[in-house]
Amino acid sequence: MNGRYCIRLCRIFIILLTISILFLWLIPLIKFYFNNEKINIIVFDENFLDNHLYPPPWYISNWTINDYFIRKDNIKKLEDKDAINKKQKIIIEYDFLNQKKNKKTNYTILEYTTVFNAPKFCGKSQDFIFGKQCPYQNCRYTCNRNFSSFADVLLMHRSDINFNQLPIERNPEQIWLYWHDEPGGVQKQAISYQFNWTISYRFNAEVNIGAYGLTILRNKPLSSKEFNSYINQQFNNRQSNAIWFVSNCKSKARINYYKQLYLYYPLIKVYGHCIVQNKTNHCHRHSQCEFSELSKNKFYLAFESQSCRDYITEKFWRSLAYGIIPIVFGPHNKQSIEKIAPPNSFIYTGDFISVSKLANYLNEISRNRTLFKEYHQWRRFYEVLYRPEDIEHYRFCELCYRLNTNQNRIYYQNLNTFFLEEC
Repeated sequence: MNGRYCIRLCRIFIILLTISILFLWLIPLIKFYFNNEKINIIVFDENFLDNHLYPPPWYISNWTINDYFIRKDNIKKLEDKDAINKKQKIIIEYDFLNQKKNKKTNYTILEYTTVFNAPKFCGKSQDFIFGKQCPYQNCRYTCNRNFSSFADVLLMHRSDINFNQLPIERNPEQIWLYWHDEPGGVQKQAISYQFNWTISYRFNAEVNIGAYGLTILRNKPLSSKEFNSYINQQFNNRQSNAIWFVSNCKSKARINYYKQLYLYYPLIKVYGHCIVQNKTNHCHRHSQCEFSELSKNKFYLAFESQSCRDYITEKFWRSLAYGIIPIVFGPHNKQSIEKIAPPNSFIYTGDFISVSKLANYLNEISRNRTLFKEYHQWRRFYEVLYRPEDIEHYRFCELCYRLNTNQNRIYYQNLNTFFLEEC
């Protein structure tokens, strides 16, 4: 009797397991109803839940900031293993019993240096810094140097550190946090200090989310009518030009790529003093001219000054926010962009075997409404944030989350190789 009962239980278990696997496999193809309208979810690859930071569209009503952190942790663990192998980081697991014994209830973060020669958050409210939706509300931010010896975190900005004024005796329980948001190496002194954490554009920095932009879910998806109306307006009213605002002339690689592309796709308007043939260089950042150009053209050259790993700046996110399709040159690894950018939202130059092939593809998108629509399909479910006032509290909420959940002691063995990776 017991044997038959066990066999039945095993059969039921196998059936349930099979159904579960099929369900998970079919999730990307699910259709759901919102306000009585059937909505076809974008078809994602089967690894969607593993290799993207942003939420799947079927999480439309129950996604929180905390879910970003949990998702990032799963990806970061793999990237940290790589950083350990490359001798960029040293990660030591805390003893569980001591960790539990020494668990704190409140954390103090000290703005130990200025940020670009000015105070960053001094005098700002805790809600302003960490956001009202932060899952942890036990972090305090201060600029009072009297907390130097016992603050949990000393926050130091790369270009503002005076190494001669750093504490001679270092509190071993204190976290020294190195803030570096631009590509390129670090000071030689910074390497020897073995900073504990970083806040930067690098994805596996301890604080990264919202570095320059973030993909978030809409409060509710656009209806078919709303979305098709948007596509018709954008496709018909936008010109086929690609525009480029460029002020850093040192990056020869992106300028050379532009010159090659211009030979095959002369519909490029450049603003800035880097291109000799450019005669329309009076279009300043945040001006009405810039807004007009981003609103009336189909493509934007989101060419980064350096192709360092994970370096994706506000020029990319801003173009998405203005409804233009970014053409991305750098970073070298496309997955750096795919894991944070909305699905199928950009054109990657590395996908084309030649510049002429890219030019032909741009011509095809300009003429083909269906193809143009594919690069905006994500807008039914997502929008992007890129302004500092919208994204910075995500970063510092992540810092508070990290303080509450961290189970490792971390030292950066070589900050320089960490920030120069794939540059």
